[in-house]
Amino acid sequence: MTFSIVRLRQNDGTWDAFRADWEAQCATYEEDFSTYAEGTFSVVKGLLDTEGEAAGLYAVKVDDVHVSMCQLNKASIPGYSSPVLRVRFMTLSPEYDFGDKSVEDYASILVATFATVLALSNKTMQAKHIKFHLRSPADRQFFAMLGKGLNETNVFHSVQVRGAWLYVTKT
Repeated sequence: MTFSIVRLRQNDGTWDAFRADWEAQCATYEEDFSTYAEGTFSVVKGLLDTEGEAAGLYAVKVDDVHVSMCQLNKASIPGYSSPVLRVRFMTLSPEYDFGDKSVEDYASILVATFATVLALSNKTMQAKHIKFHLRSPADRQFFAMLGKGLNETNVFHSVQVRGAWLYVTKT
């Protein structure tokens, strides 16, 4: 299994590939992509090419399948000494939304999304602080448990869940 994260843009074919993949996934479940996650897509579609290098729409891929999508935004936020990378509008693919997936499958996609965003925070969107907006109480519980383990490593200064956000500070 190969994990990767790709910036989605209209002008380079990445958005078209993402959309075709999720349209096919919707069709498998007799769902219409045009009505899939309408609220999220009504917001994020406008973010494809308008935000420059400090923000954009990204998709996480496992092998050649787009498994999740999120908006990343790096900004200076009061209370932080350096920019914060915020992860918002995290949406799982139709296969994970409509399919009969196990809790382990669901968790693996959350970990893949987390890991690829962390990798991006070390490269093109460098940030010591990362804030993940969590989608549900189940995500909150999952990341709280993950954070306990991550706090015991030398890679992170702190990993905490507060409200609907996962706060990560790297060492």
